[in-house]
Amino acid sequence: MYVINLIPSFLFFWWKVFFYLLSFFFFFFFFSINFSFFSFISYVFGLDYVSYLFICLSIWICILMTYSMFSYRLAVGSVYFLICLNFLILMLFLVFLVMDFFYFYFFFEGSLIPVFLIIFGWGYQPERLGAGYYLIFYTLFASFPFLVVIFYIYLVNGGFMYFYNFKVLDWFVGFFILFSFLVSFPSFGVHLWLPSAHVEAPVSGSMILAGVLLKLGGYGFFRSLGFLYYFLFNYSFFFISLSLYGCLLISLFCLVQSDIKILIAYSSVSHMGVVICGLFMMTTWGVLGSLLFMLGHGFVSSGLFYLVGIVYSRVGSRSFFLVKGLLNFMPSLSLFWFFFCCMNMSCPPSINLFSEISIVFSLLHWSYYTYIFVFFFLFFSACYSLAIFFLSQHGQFSSMLRICSNCKLLEFFVLFLHLYPVFFMMFDMFFFSLLFNLIC
Repeated sequence: MYVINLIPSFLFFWWKVFFYLLSFFFFFFFFSINFSFFSFISYVFGLDYVSYLFICLSIWICILMTYSMFSYRLAVGSVYFLICLNFLILMLFLVFLVMDFFYFYFFFEGSLIPVFLIIFGWGYQPERLGAGYYLIFYTLFASFPFLVVIFYIYLVNGGFMYFYNFKVLDWFVGFFILFSFLVSFPSFGVHLWLPSAHVEAPVSGSMILAGVLLKLGGYGFFRSLGFLYYFLFNYSFFFISLSLYGCLLISLFCLVQSDIKILIAYSSVSHMGVVICGLFMMTTWGVLGSLLFMLGHGFVSSGLFYLVGIVYSRVGSRSFFLVKGLLNFMPSLSLFWFFFCCMNMSCPPSINLFSEISIVFSLLHWSYYTYIFVFFFLFFSACYSLAIFFLSQHGQFSSMLRICSNCKLLEFFVLFLHLYPVFFMMFDMFFFSLLFNLIC
């Protein structure tokens, strides 16, 4: 009801969106800490630890999207932007709250509509039309067989909820359940919609794409792990090998990019490949590491896109050839560039380090020969993360930067709100031990 009441409130007093969002956020989650499996159950709605984490991430990123809208003064259609944003919050909140795969599919497709409208309405170049269609048609093409599979399982078993106890034996059905989630991740080979959508989307669109929408595939994958045991047991080697190969190739591809936003978009694809490996191994440490990696990556990638948006609003370019020497003009922002680039390569004390260690150990336990791919992937990941920092902050600055203004307090506030959850989650590992017991 809080989320639904958001919709008409800001048509007249649109600053109220802060009050309602924050009150909803703290009021709801203050009372939902102590639950072991599904709590707050109604007919189709329930909440457990995994849903709790992703709902927190969704609402947090959407609040930061609203702040970013204020900092860029989207005067044209700001009310429509907030309507899209609130509809998006509602869809994301429901997609993580339902316990039935049909409702998951319905709200998952519903969450793409506001993102599609944000890219269409507030994107930068005319190519945003093609990027929006890419996003819609890639996702619809992959998820329509998933809808057919849901109806088939409804017909055979009478329902398809998360806690039903049956195994999918038909490999054809298992593949089409997974294919929908692999495109949403995106997996290597079906990832081309993501860089184009990121490049053409506005700052807030890139934030929600990287922060939450890439995680919907991982969440659906986690919920379907129990049904796909035999399929994963027989065919997981193919998907893990493809993801490791894709991680390595895309990490190399990141090293030759000249556009900062494309580089960060491809680094998201590379990191999601590691998450896919962790989930496909079906070990407790692999699945836990994948869930925490998705959580940490949501904050870090969203913060990097916001940093690029700050620079683009001043300079009018995202090219490494023009954006140089930012240390001379925005020195206080360079600290945030350094922090986010370090977290992108999983430096301590970020939650990314713990999650990456979990996945790497699971990979080495699965097959010792994966250390070759893991070594090169981690090395190249550090290379392109450092390249983002030193190519943008150092060097001979362009003459365009002479009229560059310093940052506002609101922009530092948004960056800090991206930064501190990634660091301070390391101080509350007790919550993740409970998550570990749930996965066991």
